[in-house]
Amino acid sequence: MLDLQNYKLGETRELLELNTPDENRDVALAMAQQARRTIMILTRDLDHPLYDNPEFEQAISQLARGSQYARVRILVQDSSKAVKDGHRLVLLAQRISSRVEIRKPSDEYTDVNHAFFIADQTGYISRQLADRYVGVANFDDRFSARNLVNLFNEVWERSHQDPQLRRLHL
Repeated sequence: MLDLQNYKLGETRELLELNTPDENRDVALAMAQQARRTIMILTRDLDHPLYDNPEFEQAISQLARGSQYARVRILVQDSSKAVKDGHRLVLLAQRISSRVEIRKPSDEYTDVNHAFFIADQTGYISRQLADRYVGVANFDDRFSARNLVNLFNEVWERSHQDPQLRRLHL
């Protein structure tokens, strides 16, 4: 188990090796709790073990409601399991859609098997294989984070609303 108490977003420059879902979840939560402006997530299926818990939902909700400039953008390749299971981030995005947005990448990106999380364009978690929890994280590496942001923005610009994520008003 990682001791993240002294890790500060935008300050701690240590590269962390992550090997388990719990380590990935703990780092994502720590970064989300410290983020002040943006969170960007690229994921295959919204990674239930990482992002579908009350603490993470609370951190995202506080960020999104804390500033008019805050934005949470999530790219999900396949949202069917998240929708079926009632994933917390899907429900949150439906409640505060002006600040939390989930999209589906265009078909040209279906072969992308990279998963990552970026907080305030400075801290990141990166997993080269989205279906594995082996990866790296850094709370203050603007250069690497910028490369991930550029990839995220490229995919985001070619993404679209996922019909499965629409909220039905009855």
